[in-house]
Amino acid sequence: MSEGIWTNNIVTIRSDVEIQAPAPKVDAEKVLDHPEHMNDITREEFNAKIETIEAKMDARVESVSAKIEGFLAAQAERDKRLDGVLAQIGKDNGETKTSITSMKTTLIVTAVSTVLAIVLGVAGFNTALTSNMLSAFQLGKSAPETVTPAASKSSPAATSPPAVKSGS
Repeated sequence: MSEGIWTNNIVTIRSDVEIQAPAPKVDAEKVLDHPEHMNDITREEFNAKIETIEAKMDARVESVSAKIEGFLAAQAERDKRLDGVLAQIGKDNGETKTSITSMKTTLIVTAVSTVLAIVLGVAGFNTALTSNMLSAFQLGKSAPETVTPAASKSSPAATSPPAVKSGS
């Protein structure tokens, strides 16, 4: 009995039928408010519409032109500042070149002066050394006559034999 209840309620779906959404309901009053064909526009309305569009487009073009002019003015101002900066860099570059040239000259003069000072110092040292050696040689030539008698007095004492102790 329970099997018969369920089998009677089963509905078979046909495979050849597509499932579609229900069509929207159309209000008859709204259909009457919107006729299928629109009325033709008059020439005056068309011209007014075109003039309005042209006025809006002119305003847009003017706005874009103003923005472009502002951008170009900013570019020109920036170019002037860059020209000033480039001129300053060129001036600084010239000053640096002059400074480097004078530094090179100073370095060369200092190096030459140092070499001359070393050469003159060595020459002075050689002169002093030669002078001292010549003085010592001259003194040595005249000194043996005075030193010889003193050497002869000390020589006999050195030639005596030492005393030997007996009993050691």
